[in-house]
Amino acid sequence: MADYPTTDEEQVEVIKKWWAENGRYLIAGVVLGLAGLFGWNYWQDYTKDRAMQGSTVFAQLQQSIQKKDVTAANDALKLLREKYAATPYAEMGSLAIAGFSATQGDLAAAEENLRWAMEKAKLPEARDVARLRLAAVLNAGKKYQQALDLLEQEALPAVYTSLVEEYRGDALRGLGKLSEARAAYSRALLTAGGRAEYLQWKHDDLGIAGEGAS
Repeated sequence: MADYPTTDEEQVEVIKKWWAENGRYLIAGVVLGLAGLFGWNYWQDYTKDRAMQGSTVFAQLQQSIQKKDVTAANDALKLLREKYAATPYAEMGSLAIAGFSATQGDLAAAEENLRWAMEKAKLPEARDVARLRLAAVLNAGKKYQQALDLLEQEALPAVYTSLVEEYRGDALRGLGKLSEARAAYSRALLTAGGRAEYLQWKHDDLGIAGEGAS
């Protein structure tokens, strides 16, 4: 069986790879949700006033992340939550900070921001993205049962099925339930698309039905 990420450094690399592969794919759901929630014409009008101010702060947050200025990024996020919580930018800012924190190895901060987004997000798409990302972060932090419990909550949209099954497989593997993990990876492969090669490696790395384990 090939080596599976176990050290903190390896877990962070897994998160970085996941974020690079899926970040834009997941955030697209949030963008579509904005259009559906407000309607395009209303959204244009809405962004001319208070939401436009929120978008400016969100842009500052993104710039701070690019510069790896944690203090400035957190200050911008605090402002979004306190003054622009009624706009989508507070939840989008939380998702952005969570992604940055995860890639920097600060899983605790990533978890906190993702839980906030899950609880406070106005858009169901943002809540879905937060839940998926949180499952990945919990797995990276070896909180496998928490990740599994999170994924067992209400069903996510079908477009996320492959990711859900992958993270379920990761959690089951961490819990030592290898045959169940392999079955989850098999389900993930059915709709894997461009992620198939990586998922196939995870699947095959477990051997035949987890070599009879669990």
